[in-house]
Amino acid sequence: MDYTKSFILLGIMLSLIACGQSGNTGKDQTSSALWFQQGKEKVQQRKLFLEKEQENESSRKAKNIIFVVGDGMGVSTLTAARIFVGQQQGLLGEEFALSFESFPHTALIKTYNVDLQTPDSAGTMSALMTGLKTNEGIISLPASVKRGDCTSTTLQDKMLPTLLDIAKAKGKSTAVVTTARVTHATPATTYAHSVDRNWESDDAIPQEAKDLGCLDIASQLIA
Repeated sequence: MDYTKSFILLGIMLSLIACGQSGNTGKDQTSSALWFQQGKEKVQQRKLFLEKEQENESSRKAKNIIFVVGDGMGVSTLTAARIFVGQQQGLLGEEFALSFESFPHTALIKTYNVDLQTPDSAGTMSALMTGLKTNEGIISLPASVKRGDCTSTTLQDKMLPTLLDIAKAKGKSTAVVTTARVTHATPATTYAHSVDRNWESDDAIPQEAKDLGCLDIASQLIA
């Protein structure tokens, strides 16, 4: 890590976004000193974090990984949530920061399906779990398969390993916690492979697909 360049870039970024957070509506937001002070505090916090990170870089090793996904949680949704939660706490709203917005590292991703500009959760979550973008309605299979075509999944090499598959192969424990159905497309991509996100149970998959040996999502969960 180039510490000097990272610190300079961070300082510039924080100076630009400082006007977006006051943290306390009781303070005079028309005061220039307020924003300069808050920007200074943020830069100092980041500097301390980077120094600590460099000190421990050689010995740091993650013990656990928690992969949190909120369906439809784009920038505009986060903005609305931030304002709402802030206002519920008696603030103006815009200056509030959600818990994960204070994490040391953040990034943006582009979400789309191979065959669809406005994607569904099956294709996008499959991309997160396997590293490959795919088609609408496809669960952890490549874009070369057609939705609903069970014959296109008969080859074993079509089954893309998910992050959970890789973790289990390394002897790690894995789990899925969801507020949706566990067979819903988003959680299903972590453990299942299907040419149709709607094939959640044995009564939802066509008999023809069953005859070809394709399993519904629920069956793959308990297999």
